[in-house]
Amino acid sequence: MILGDLTIWSAALRGQHPSLLALFADLRRRGELTAPGIVFGHLLAEAGDDAEAEKVRTWAVDAPRLEEPLHAWLAAGDLVSLLHGKGVPLGYLDAYLITLAIREDARVWTYNPRYLEVARIVPFQTYEPVGLRR
Repeated sequence: MILGDLTIWSAALRGQHPSLLALFADLRRRGELTAPGIVFGHLLAEAGDDAEAEKVRTWAVDAPRLEEPLHAWLAAGDLVSLLHGKGVPLGYLDAYLITLAIREDARVWTYNPRYLEVARIVPFQTYEPVGLRR
């Protein structure tokens, strides 16, 4: 499974990066791409119009479900604290996604360079499609 972070879903929502859109659609069609509910909620909060909001709702309903237990939220808080102590600031939403990826043995797809810093401290799998241009 691949967990797309906010940078990926937002780029797809805005129609950016034609090479991303084709891969994004294919991964969704095969049921290999998902995100925690908070990513879809964030996208809805920033939707530019009704068409974007409806697209996000469709993605959220169609995406494979992730189990999101309380301990995942707590682990994300612990991760933010650990990283802060090592001088690597990371937002809670990003920490939560990484926590779920580790728990689910999933790969993270992101355009956020901060994730590379995190991976040096807390290893997790990433998804880096060959030849994909941003």
